[in-house]
Amino acid sequence: MKKIAFKRFILYVDFLVAIFLSLIFMIFLVQAPQSFDFTPLQKLYVQFTSALLLGASISFIIYLASDVLRSIPSVKIPPVLRRFARPPPIPRKPKVKPPAEGVSRFVSRHKILRRFAEKLGLQVAKDILEAGETLSPYKMATQVTLYSMVAFAVATPIAVACALLVHPLALSILIVPVVVFLYPSMKFRSNIGDRKRAIDDELPFFVTFASILQSVGISLYNSLNAIIGRGIFKQIEKDALLIKRDTEFFFKSPIEAIEDVGRRHPNEKMRTLLLGYTSEWRSGGDIAAYLDVKNEDFMKDMEFRWKQYAERASDIGETTISLLFVFPLMILMAAFIFPSQATLMTSLVLAFIIPLLTATVFGVVHGTQPKTYNIVNGDYRLATFAGVLAFIAGLLTQTPVWLCLAASLAAATAFYGATVVVQLREINLLENALPQFLRDVTEYRKMGYDIIRAIIKIAEENFYNPVFDMLLKNIAKQLNLGVRMAEIEIQTRSWLTRMCFFLLSQVVESGGGSARCLETLTNFTNHVTRVKRETRASMKLYQVLSITTPVALSFITALMFTLISAFTMTISPGVEVGFLSELTSIPPSLVEQCYLIVIVSAICVALLSTKTVDLTAKNTLWITINLIIATAGIVFSVQIANMMLSSMLGGTVSAPLT
Repeated sequence: MKKIAFKRFILYVDFLVAIFLSLIFMIFLVQAPQSFDFTPLQKLYVQFTSALLLGASISFIIYLASDVLRSIPSVKIPPVLRRFARPPPIPRKPKVKPPAEGVSRFVSRHKILRRFAEKLGLQVAKDILEAGETLSPYKMATQVTLYSMVAFAVATPIAVACALLVHPLALSILIVPVVVFLYPSMKFRSNIGDRKRAIDDELPFFVTFASILQSVGISLYNSLNAIIGRGIFKQIEKDALLIKRDTEFFFKSPIEAIEDVGRRHPNEKMRTLLLGYTSEWRSGGDIAAYLDVKNEDFMKDMEFRWKQYAERASDIGETTISLLFVFPLMILMAAFIFPSQATLMTSLVLAFIIPLLTATVFGVVHGTQPKTYNIVNGDYRLATFAGVLAFIAGLLTQTPVWLCLAASLAAATAFYGATVVVQLREINLLENALPQFLRDVTEYRKMGYDIIRAIIKIAEENFYNPVFDMLLKNIAKQLNLGVRMAEIEIQTRSWLTRMCFFLLSQVVESGGGSARCLETLTNFTNHVTRVKRETRASMKLYQVLSITTPVALSFITALMFTLISAFTMTISPGVEVGFLSELTSIPPSLVEQCYLIVIVSAICVALLSTKTVDLTAKNTLWITINLIIATAGIVFSVQIANMMLSSMLGGTVSAPLT
């Protein structure tokens, strides 16, 4: 009883304190600006702060009023305050609920909000299905509704206050609730596009996989179930999970589940494949022949996409190299004519033009590039340490700033790119040996060996290359120990190699594995590796151009500053020669900025070339090579230009390096 009386006393004290504070805040709001000598800006601050505190205290009074009235037995709680009344505590076990349930419950209790959420859920339901998401449209709509209301309630007073006290443009803060409301819809549309593009890269390989398994009697539904949890076809695996969910939880037949997923799939090729398969099955046609035809079509489509990428990437790369060569050249010419005004131009080029151009081209190349899903990783910690150490060493030896930055970046990219180059070489060796290995397995199969015995027999010979022989030896060791082919751990960075061994394991598990299906896999793998080699070979000229760009830029830079120094020597002191007098005064910062333009252009060109040719931007060794070429080109071109102009002018001419 004493505890209850004490809690009731504290409740009354809180209620009276809230009333007292409300009166004080009201006085500050009404009389304080007129009673004190405040500036207009200070009055606005006082009124705004008092209004916020007054609103908070009044809300606290209303919240406490229900408890105060409940503590008086003879007083009934008004209906208005009854909404704020807290229900009496009910002893129950603690139960953790996700926040979304509370959000949905709150919106569902209000009729207007519930209707709005229902309409919004119906609008986004189609996008959710096409994106392959497994969430409730109404539940998502309730979250968006409540979060948008909260964002509007928070952003409105902040926007109005900042517009009055800071600047009218602060009203743009009101766009935050709009972004919160539209973000889920934009996210689903983006997921639809990602799902559509990702399928194109996996579909030729999956159709080959399904075609081979169909030839040994395994249906498309079982092929889809076989890839779940394997991590080989990551995007198609999501569709397989949807089909499995429809069959196991919604009690649909496998054909109905495949047909439903195919009907709402955003990718036209996948939709045609699934719906064509179900039509062929319903009509009693030859499903294996249908998948073989689809396999040939997708192989031709894949070859066309690689060739189209090579042509587009070469054109984009050559155009980009031209722009990255022309922009610095124009800046250097402007620096030659007007050195004092060129500092601002070089700063803009370094800060905006070159990075923006590089990011735009990088995004275009990444969007049009076929994906390989190879595992390539570099050690960024060691690279960061090497870069910082090189920069500190350059500063301690009083090296120019631009040269310190070049040395730091060269050290970091060299350590990072060295490990990536080793991994790329390992992947190339695996993929180059893969067609010959599959050919040998096919020949052993024709001689009566099963696939497991053929792999063990081939592993004893070791005549492909050290990397593939080591992988094959590890697989054969596990097979000799009695491990099932489907349970073997294949530790390799090559996605194509993992896919081929996964397919062989599924063929072994099915009990089949004719020479014809192995011949199909061999031809497909040989076709894929040949297309990749041809694509890389067609872009070698682009990589050569990326190396020659820093050489030309460094020579032109040194030549420009050497010519300026030559003009300085030919002008007699005290003689006015018009605008030529401006050439004699080269700002020290302009020299470093021009050299930085050469360094940054070399980095950007190397980054784009390695992304285009090696299909990854992690091969930073090309950046190291371009940095070394650019730095050495600047130093040697200065000396060459000095010797040439000294022989022409009959004196000593020197261009500045700092």
